[in-house]
Amino acid sequence: MDRRNLALIPFTRCVIKDKYLVSNFLGGWDFLDKEEFSALNSFKLKTNTPFSNRLYERGLLADENNLSQLIEKYKALNGNLFHDTSLHIAVVTTNCNLACKYCQAKANKADMGIEVAEHVLKCLFEVKNPCVTLELQGGEPLANWQTTKFLIENSRKINDGHKNLKIALVTNLTLMDDEKAKFLIGHDVEICVSLDGPKRLHNRNRIFSKNNGTYDKVSANIERLREKFNKKVNLLPTITKSSLGHYKEIIDEYIKRGQSDIALRPVNKLGNACSNWGDLGYSADEFTNFYKKAMDYILALNKKGVFIRERIANVILQKILCSKDTGYTEMMNPCGAGRSQIVYMPNGECFPCDEARMLGGEVFLLGNILEKNYDQLMGSENLLHLLQTSLVNLWDANSAFSPWLGTCPVLNYSAQGNFIPKIHCSSMHKIYNFQFRYIFEKILENKENFNIFKSWVKK
Repeated sequence: MDRRNLALIPFTRCVIKDKYLVSNFLGGWDFLDKEEFSALNSFKLKTNTPFSNRLYERGLLADENNLSQLIEKYKALNGNLFHDTSLHIAVVTTNCNLACKYCQAKANKADMGIEVAEHVLKCLFEVKNPCVTLELQGGEPLANWQTTKFLIENSRKINDGHKNLKIALVTNLTLMDDEKAKFLIGHDVEICVSLDGPKRLHNRNRIFSKNNGTYDKVSANIERLREKFNKKVNLLPTITKSSLGHYKEIIDEYIKRGQSDIALRPVNKLGNACSNWGDLGYSADEFTNFYKKAMDYILALNKKGVFIRERIANVILQKILCSKDTGYTEMMNPCGAGRSQIVYMPNGECFPCDEARMLGGEVFLLGNILEKNYDQLMGSENLLHLLQTSLVNLWDANSAFSPWLGTCPVLNYSAQGNFIPKIHCSSMHKIYNFQFRYIFEKILENKENFNIFKSWVKK
């Protein structure tokens, strides 16, 4: 094909190992050697050469023939910009039978009643998005079984196949019994359970109110669901200071339990974690050191034929390899708070994301579903201001990772006391940048790593 009228799409770059990673806002990227980068950067490209053809195929050069394809790629990468809210989190209760040291839920104890639950369902089905998730949270949602059951039963009944509706329950699993299990499985509810690793690690933080560890109870219920009901639950760890030296044990615990995914997420300094930060917290550098060792171990396991992948790494890979919007709120630009995720509190108050409801306060409040409909909530000035401050390219314009990167305005506000972030002082920004760089370094390192990553996104 004759390509004489090529346009160079504005790009950013960084050096990884001995290569230049070049990327643009449409999600096009490639690795260039020093000579190739010099030719690109000095606008001395010759057309119809193997190099210019490669840049064209990688989405770094454009003409009238591939422009529509590049636009579609951008829309796929940023699908959240073109759909309304997909994740609807109903906090059915703020009561809980545990006293976890890093619990982020608000201290005021309340249960969601049926009237508020009916308005949650109204909002859920007002959205135009054909794919929606109803996620039931707490506190401990099984502690308010009446409303939990009402939401599940009636969301299935109202939907009747009109939307691709997924229902998920986030639970500590200690209140599970056979009756609840049969109902949840019968209504195709995904179950997500917190498990921080092997017994001694889990029991350091996830405890009953009398300070007894929950590991034995949780483990027994995980196994009962698997053996008696053939139900596999999704497990989720929180990485605290005591976890940092034990990445192998945590990952091995997940493999032992048949998990193919693990989310190595840092603990947030919210809720109870603030008062326990000396026992729980760490620096961004300490976490990234843990993350590198954990990812190296995960890659080594994959090379031995053991399939397990890390969740954030997979989000990054879906973005850079598939130009896919995974729905991960914090890695959207602007942040997906409100637009991709909304939280309904027991009293009907609405917040734009899980972190915002944990901080609470008027500054994050969108309104109350007893008084406002979905469209009115989305028109909240608080939401507009929040989204404006989350445009990561305003704060880190030269980042080569900016086509895929996001920032959390709520955590920035919590840590810095200001909606306008000092982005390079943000722990999460440091962690995300490390994770992107790690992925690209491993892709460059050898083809075996790259093939493993491709198997993750295909799976």
